[in-house]
Amino acid sequence: MASGRNPHMLTCALAYAVAALGCSHWCVADELPVYRAAQPVSGTIRVRASAADGWLVEHLEAGFRKAQPGVTFSGTFHGPESTFAGVYTGVADVAFMAREMRVPMESMAFEWVHHYKAFEVEIANAGLGTERPGVNLAVFVHRSNPLTRLTLKQLDGIMGAEHLRGGANIRKWGELFEGDGWKDRPIHIYGPGLDSVAALFIRTAVLHDSRKWNPRYREVATGWSEVLASLTRDPAGIAYAPVLPGHDGTKSVALGADDGGPFYALSAQTVAARTYPLTRVISVALDREPGKPLDPTIKEFLRYVLGREGQEAIASDGAYIPLSAQSAQRQLQRLD
Repeated sequence: MASGRNPHMLTCALAYAVAALGCSHWCVADELPVYRAAQPVSGTIRVRASAADGWLVEHLEAGFRKAQPGVTFSGTFHGPESTFAGVYTGVADVAFMAREMRVPMESMAFEWVHHYKAFEVEIANAGLGTERPGVNLAVFVHRSNPLTRLTLKQLDGIMGAEHLRGGANIRKWGELFEGDGWKDRPIHIYGPGLDSVAALFIRTAVLHDSRKWNPRYREVATGWSEVLASLTRDPAGIAYAPVLPGHDGTKSVALGADDGGPFYALSAQTVAARTYPLTRVISVALDREPGKPLDPTIKEFLRYVLGREGQEAIASDGAYIPLSAQSAQRQLQRLD
């Protein structure tokens, strides 16, 4: 199997973002139980994953094999765009999704073949400050902007044009707050291409799956750093992006799911607690026919991933944030 990046190098690369967000390391919940086999299992599990997740997947497999030596793995590591295809074409049992499934392109490909939806199990929270596809996104404004918080309805008013949350167009900063020189200043939106997975997530989480974006959305096709660099040059701008070093001309705002709050800033703690309204998750996808039990070998592997040892491997990798005990328990219940 191909290996991914060294976790210690990755931890160093994350040091700035982690320190800035008030977390010295990804913590594993004390309440997470140690994996105990419900039954001995054997066989080969065929895995598809992104090459960037190679180290993590290999360590999860190695740890599970210590507990279940009768199990072997067959792995293929390609880019995230081809990971899920292994499941709906029948050449893989488990796909480690490095980001959300594309809807409808990927989801419908599975449904056309099987006539039911793919079964997804959350195994981690998306991380902070990385260039992996599965990374949590903050909403940024220029540092000179007095804005400190937004509701998702307000964000929909800025980003969208249809407003399925019930709001209205917000096109000027004066519609959000009072301030000298801000009343008639137009809002400039910066983000990745509208066909990107990150934009798909914002469309789902903020626009309630509306496909009608603000027509003045400015697509930046050259990466997250340039999204934030564009915002640094524009006091009237707003952007969504991961937390990255070197963009001191910007600041993130707290977000609230409801009009009255509460409002939460992006941090490892608010992500793990699922209080940050734009928390993203990392899942595995597989073929499970509704009403049918999971293959026992795959079920035991997923139980391991959701247990203490599996979540410790996720913490060691550094790219993703481990699940809370409550989140892990909810996923374990879905395996039955």
